[in-house]
Amino acid sequence: MARPRPSLLLFLAPADHPDRDAVCATLAWLAEAEGKLFECYFDARPTGSHYGGGTPGGGDPNDMRGGTFTGAHHLEQVLLMLGRFDVEAASLGPSVLTPTLDELGVRFRSRSADVVSFYEEVFAASSERLPSTLLVVGRGRAPGVGLAAYAFPEVVHRRLLAVAERDQDGLRRLSQGREVETLWLAGPPVDGATALRPQQTASVATETIWMAERWAEDRRGFLLGDPELVGRWVPTAVRRGWVGIHGTPQTEVVERLAEPLRQMDSVHGRQHDDRDFLALSRLGTAFQLIDPGRPPFPVLAEAPAPWPALSSPVDPSDRQLRAWAREGRVLTTLLFWTGMARELESLHALADVLGLTSLAAGLVLTTASFAQMSSPPLTLTRLPRQLGGLAPQVELLLASAGCGAMIESEAPLDRFSATLRRSVDEVAERLGGREHAPVGWWPVMDAPLVPQSPRRVAVGAGPPYVRVRYHPRPLGSPSDGAASPSGGRSLRALVRDSPARRLFEPIRPFTEFQPGPPGRGVLEAVREVGFEYAFTSSAFGGPPRAVVDIGGLTAMTYTAGRWDGWTPFITVNDLSDLRRAERRLLRGGHPGWLIGTLDTCLWAFSGPIWSRGSALFAMCRWVAAGGSSGRLINVTPRTASRYARLLAGMGLVDTLPSA
Repeated sequence: MARPRPSLLLFLAPADHPDRDAVCATLAWLAEAEGKLFECYFDARPTGSHYGGGTPGGGDPNDMRGGTFTGAHHLEQVLLMLGRFDVEAASLGPSVLTPTLDELGVRFRSRSADVVSFYEEVFAASSERLPSTLLVVGRGRAPGVGLAAYAFPEVVHRRLLAVAERDQDGLRRLSQGREVETLWLAGPPVDGATALRPQQTASVATETIWMAERWAEDRRGFLLGDPELVGRWVPTAVRRGWVGIHGTPQTEVVERLAEPLRQMDSVHGRQHDDRDFLALSRLGTAFQLIDPGRPPFPVLAEAPAPWPALSSPVDPSDRQLRAWAREGRVLTTLLFWTGMARELESLHALADVLGLTSLAAGLVLTTASFAQMSSPPLTLTRLPRQLGGLAPQVELLLASAGCGAMIESEAPLDRFSATLRRSVDEVAERLGGREHAPVGWWPVMDAPLVPQSPRRVAVGAGPPYVRVRYHPRPLGSPSDGAASPSGGRSLRALVRDSPARRLFEPIRPFTEFQPGPPGRGVLEAVREVGFEYAFTSSAFGGPPRAVVDIGGLTAMTYTAGRWDGWTPFITVNDLSDLRRAERRLLRGGHPGWLIGTLDTCLWAFSGPIWSRGSALFAMCRWVAAGGSSGRLINVTPRTASRYARLLAGMGLVDTLPSA
């Protein structure tokens, strides 16, 4: 007999509705009071872009709003949600989902775009009464960053009715007969109202920390990110006891909240700059990246489907591996970094590419991947090809700290080890035992970061081949468009807006570092939780080398890819990277491996897929077909690791000592 489905209140609103965040916070506590789960969906025209950080105040906000409706399979996710939950909706105006929900008989508690009518209709269907206190929430005084999204702990814990400061008509009508309080007003005070933060500052870090500390006793975690992100993830934050925090730069808020942050295995959010990873890593806290709408409905993790049983792998025999070694064959595989929860969107396109090319490869995941997507396309990795699946050619690896990414060599070793162990236990429980969980581990940076002498000239693989490096302005500093002391535009701004900008390249957060030797402590921690093979960031781009001095674990170097200076891992940027590696590896006739990692979202998000999808397909087809020479042998990462240990034992590749 089927179990009853959990009840869920779904809030729909235009992303630009002035009352979006105030109403979302109000409905969050209302759903909880009614014994329901809560989720939201904000209608916009997202570009499907990859948002890598920067000040949210500039550019198109749709670049920060996640995947496109069709390309990111939002309708499919809606149908999954309707299958797992007993859903009723409340819509602050029309929504793209309205026709589908109507067709499937979902009850709407309100469809009004007017906040007063909306509240009256929603509460009319509830056992909860309309609150007697109204909180008017403004955007605050922080330049370029609105604070309204960060007010939700105040609204939720005190069960207030909330309205946006800029909705003056709604404010006037809702304030009648109620006590009125204000928070973070940008304009003049509201007559007769009590200001909760009369001494507010212009610092987003200071203000969000104030809210986080105000509700510290009820706090169980943090949501670290810009207001567009925080507003969209309020339902999850309320369920999990998170408070929203942000800063420009974001490292400021990390440093000021170091003590409570270091108590967390991981923090969900997104980077303002890649230095955020370094700051969190030094606290021993992993970073789990999310976007608005990536995934579209995080509540699906509250009612996961069972994972299908894993198809038995079909590995080459040891005899076959020895024959390849005698023949001097080079084995090849690709690793697809899709580990952050937001990057699950990439799997819709990537699964097709992997299926169409029959590529043997590895998907690099975290615990959030398994929690958020207990359905295709991810579960296709458990199903055989004859059923339309990807097994056994695509295998799963666990990344970094397991529950998120960190620069492992910068983290306290005991924190990294304990977090990874808990993460492996979580995945094993979800998949039915440690024997069904991944046996391969992928690092962000297992090796220590070694400073290098600054190089002001960069030589690239494509035109312009030579570029001058420069230090970008510090985060949070005035715009490049600011006037020079003489009153005209600055030289920096003039160059940026001219064709000459292609001759310049910013010095990125990790440009002036290189990985040192493999981290012995990190790799020992990896082995102790049951991994059989791993990769190391050391000695990348050279001849194949294996780390075999950690008993029971084989770690391989990357033989293809570049160090780009962003979050420090080595990535394959185009087919030319693979072709150069093939020529180098085949030149001497020695056995080895050609392995590199792709940062999949840069190719397969619902925006980039239209400009880079054909190049992704070409790389996968090239590897599956044996490279330009036809002499490469495409295998899974696990098979490559067995080959690496065999070659090291036969003295056919150099070993790399850990340190």
